[in-house]
Amino acid sequence: MSENGQIHYGRLKVLTSPGKAFEAIVEQPAFLKSSLLISGVNFLLALVLVPKIQANVLWMIEQGTIPIPPDQVEMMRAVVPKVTAAGSLVSALVIPWGVWLVVATLLKLFSAFSAKSTPFRVLFAVAVYGYIPILIGTIIATLIALVVPAENLQQVSISLASFLPHQKSFIYSFLTQCSPFTWWSLILWGTGGAAAMQIRPGGTVAYLFGCWLLFALLSSALAFWKAPTGIG
Repeated sequence: MSENGQIHYGRLKVLTSPGKAFEAIVEQPAFLKSSLLISGVNFLLALVLVPKIQANVLWMIEQGTIPIPPDQVEMMRAVVPKVTAAGSLVSALVIPWGVWLVVATLLKLFSAFSAKSTPFRVLFAVAVYGYIPILIGTIIATLIALVVPAENLQQVSISLASFLPHQKSFIYSFLTQCSPFTWWSLILWGTGGAAAMQIRPGGTVAYLFGCWLLFALLSSALAFWKAPTGIG
């Protein structure tokens, strides 16, 4: 294995030895190849699901779940599945970069109050490599989605909400945000941020969990408020 290959393989150890792995990442914060690889895998996973997504949308149109005027049903059957599939593919490419930008910005804000100011590039590299558990969760969710009927696609979840029947409630909406893979990434981001700032990880991990909790509560309240009646 080449030296460059050894470096990238070593950084995958964020899953098993995050402290040592992030020390190496902070010393050499190269992330472009890894970020493109993660985005590419995310895109391929969405591409595999396109037929199932389209079938799910057609089923919702037929069931009347999506409110459509009778005279526009045929047009929507032709257009909506294509638009939905395209949106899924674009989201698969864009969402990881958005998450990395948010996480790196949050860590940068934290570093402004720490003893050591840290370059944004280093924190962005931390965000990229700490995303790997979320990617693993996406792979698992995709495999599950491939084997369930199209009409059950929206119920596929690897969050704590999977233990409850689909329903309209604030608790259910909140539990959909509670994924062990997200929590795993939060811990890695906190650990990596602490390594970059040369501080103990407890503060950064707690800070990121607090930011996640605030986001989860607000988004769950919004989802509950906007949810159509009759669900569950």
